[in-house]
Amino acid sequence: MQEVRGSTPLGSTIQSANRWKTLNIHNFNALHPLLWSHLWYTRGMKDVSNKQYLTRRGEVWHYHRRVPVHLVKIVGKTFIKKSLNVADLKSAMRLRNAYTIQVDAMFAKAEEQLAQLQDGKQMPSEASLGELTEYLRQHLSGLDDRAVAQLLSEPPDDEDQRKQMKMETEIAMQTLKNRDDPNGAVWIESIRDTVTKAQDVALQDRQLIVEFSELVRRGLIELQTLQRDRLDHKYDRAFHDPLFDPRQKTKLTFGEVIKRFWAEREEEYTLNSVSKKRYDKVQAELSFLLDAIGSDTPLSNITDDTVQEVRSLLSRLPANRKKIYPNLSVTEAVERAAKDGQRVLDPVTQAQYLRTLKDVLAVAVRKGLMGHNPAAGVKPLKKSDMSAVEKRFPWTDQQIVDFFTGSFYQSCRVDAAKSYKSEDRAWRFWVPLLMLFTGARPNEICQLYVEDVKQTEQGTWYLDLAEKADRNDHSLKTASSRRRVPLHPQLIKLGFSNLVKVSPSKSLKKAKQIFTTLKPDQYGNYATYATKRFRDKFIAEEITLNDRQALYSLRHNVRDALRTVGAPPETLLAVTGWSPAGRAASDNYGYLAA
Repeated sequence: MQEVRGSTPLGSTIQSANRWKTLNIHNFNALHPLLWSHLWYTRGMKDVSNKQYLTRRGEVWHYHRRVPVHLVKIVGKTFIKKSLNVADLKSAMRLRNAYTIQVDAMFAKAEEQLAQLQDGKQMPSEASLGELTEYLRQHLSGLDDRAVAQLLSEPPDDEDQRKQMKMETEIAMQTLKNRDDPNGAVWIESIRDTVTKAQDVALQDRQLIVEFSELVRRGLIELQTLQRDRLDHKYDRAFHDPLFDPRQKTKLTFGEVIKRFWAEREEEYTLNSVSKKRYDKVQAELSFLLDAIGSDTPLSNITDDTVQEVRSLLSRLPANRKKIYPNLSVTEAVERAAKDGQRVLDPVTQAQYLRTLKDVLAVAVRKGLMGHNPAAGVKPLKKSDMSAVEKRFPWTDQQIVDFFTGSFYQSCRVDAAKSYKSEDRAWRFWVPLLMLFTGARPNEICQLYVEDVKQTEQGTWYLDLAEKADRNDHSLKTASSRRRVPLHPQLIKLGFSNLVKVSPSKSLKKAKQIFTTLKPDQYGNYATYATKRFRDKFIAEEITLNDRQALYSLRHNVRDALRTVGAPPETLLAVTGWSPAGRAASDNYGYLAA
């Protein structure tokens, strides 16, 4: 780590902080927040474990630190993990101390970003030199158009005034060419700031600032040169500096536009608390587009032909490409999948990829980098060969009977003669039963806390399915998923209320989670393991499901039951969380084809 000298404000603070023993606690807390870790470690860490933030894997020490919950969406991860590549504890502690200062700085920056987002301020994003060049050309083109219009509306009164105006342009050019002239520096800085603020981009990299400032200088000289030509009645040249040739196509690449799109989308996701699963899904779509089109492909080369090529690739792209062919490019995966007979992406998924491409190019159009969006209105080549009603079947009555009377499921009953003894018995018994009686999603059930099971003043038990402000480990699929679901008396008769009143699990008293053995996956979904076990073992050993049936199909059985009794859309929304607005996807849920 570089030495910080006392001549800088930060260095002066460190020097003062090293005398922390002479400071009272109020002064200590008032020091620069980024120095907290420095002071903490320099005072000997007498009251902190020597192994704080350190974990050992084999012979190597690793840095492992939890990201504050409120900063997870900003930082983009739950934990900061880094191998220190040393086996000696003292060396690990020294590296840990240095790395902690960096992590503290990261958290401090995240706090600032979060504060700006909460204040409704849009965070400026980084821009490449190519992107800045395009923005500068647009801005200077507008300035030149205004100069032409002004000269036409207010021409020189006489020859002397014309010479005076020409002299002023010459002086302006000399000011810009003289790098030591402070007036030129102020002028350049003004245009530079105007361009970056107008496009909401940030300039933080020192080298980028220098390079862009030089382009601004060239642009301003070009404007003065064109103005001088007009004053001399010379109209034979449309430009002097080739950088500002109006016929020049944009040099901005598709990869740079992807970065701009993602910067905007990431801010939107942060403000709206979009799940990490959605983050990863969109990033996977962007990864495909970069592979299919090419990160270095000039934006000016992206035409309808490009979009049609992407459309064709998607129609042949294998489902789960990254899992099946992790080391193959898109083209190679398509060719290999055709030989292997792999299932291709569903048209609905293909449409989502094309929508993402349209959204990416829409950013370029909005920024004035493209004249039109060639992906607008494009749909998958092949329509789905099955209707919505055929995509997911509910279980048949016989399948329901066979599963719930099966030997394994019956062994999970509390009163079973040969009871299943494992601690995870509870979720194996209650998850499918609750789905069948309530229509709740697997994760809505698996993530239940004791406090989510409530009783009205009249004595009716119900599930309170709503995201809680103090519970970061709970999530709902949509806004319409927030609801209160009444529990059928049969569930209470079977003992569900007793399960949440008095649990035999000691861990329940601490965690308050009903199914304490279930842990969230990387996306916070508690049902991942449970649904996998049902799919691979518990259901398969009792009944045979077709390709369009799964544990989730029990939710569709509830949908069918509500339709059978003529329940209105409001009931559908209140009980199952399916939105009744317009022609919802749930309109086609359930019902086996006749």
